[in-house]
Parts: sequence; structure tokens; C-alpha cells
Amino acid sequence: MSLEEWRTLFSAGTVITVIVATLNYWLARKKEKVESELNRDKELCTQAVLSLERSFNALTNGNEKPVLPEASRLNWLTSARLIVTYKKLKAELKTDLYKLVCSQHEEHWRHQFYLCLKDSVFQNQSYFQDKTKDTPKENIDPKSALIIFNFKQWEPGKLDPLKHVDKDNIINDGYTLNGEMGLEFYIDSLRSN
Repeated sequence: MSLEEWRTLFSAGTVITVIVATLNYWLARKKEKVESELNRDKELCTQAVLSLERSFNALTNGNEKPVLPEASRLNWLTSARLIVTYKKLKAELKTDLYKLVCSQHEEHWRHQFYLCLKDSVFQNQSYFQDKTKDTPKENIDPKSALIIFNFKQWEPGKLDPLKHVDKDNIINDGYTLNGEMGLEFYIDSLRSN
């Protein structure tokens, strides 16, 4: 091999080495960015869920089970502020994984708020008013009540994840209804109607 061929070979090897090094650097940076985004979203999701837990606890005076909330202006304001914080944190999520995780926690807490606020007492304006005065005055801040009642509702544009479940596949899978006669009879009665 001539000196010129050795130089060409050496130059090609150098170029390949530079390309491989650049590719490795790019892949390492991309992996680091993905991991950084996942870690960031994990922290945001954790804090968002904590905001919902605290919001519920503020509204129910620390009760872990749904109870009729006390008509406390401070409790309603605190609860509403924490829901607003939750929504801000949720909006910052970038990864599909943590968006899904956060939405599952939201669905749980939305149901807890719903159970807490389904009492007929909320159909009467007197719950929200200051009853210590001769003339009815504001007790529960209207914004806070609106935020909380809005949160407990199923969002109009939200798709139900059950919509795409094929119930016939589950019925016919050979094991779901084993020993579940009540459910099986119920499903059969619906089919016959």
C-alpha cells in the first residue's frame, strides 16, 4: 500500500470516528433530555396530585371520605385556589405518560368532589350566604364555588375511555362471567330487551 492510500484510509477513519462520536453525543443528549423531561413531569405530577388531595382536605376539614363541607369561606377559597394550582401544574406536563397518570388521579378526585357536593343542600342559596346578618350577604366566594363545582363535573368534550371497550369480547372471553350468575343474568336480561 502506498503512502497516499494510507493517508486516504487514515482520513476516512478519522471522518468515521468523528461521525460516530457526534452521533454518540447526540444520542446521549437526546436520552438526557428525555430523562430530564420525565423527571420534571414526575415532580409536576406529584405536586399536582398533592394539590388535589389538599384541595379536597381543605374543603372537607381534613376528612378523607366525602362529607358535606362546612359552609366556611376560607375552606372554599383554599380548596378553589388549590384546584387552580393543580390545573396550572397539569398544563405544564409534556410527556404522555404523566399526562395519563395525572388524568387518572384527576378522575379519582373529581369523583370524590362529586360525592361530597351531591347533597341537596346545595340546591338552596342559603348554604352559600352569611346567615348571621339580617340581609343575606356573601359567605362562600362565588368564584371559589364555581371553580369547585366546575371541577367536579365531567368535562363536556372529554371522551369516555369505556367507549372503545368491546363488551361482547369481555362477555365471551370464557372467564369474566365464570361464577358471576347475577351479572350474567343481568346482561342476558338487557340483551333480551
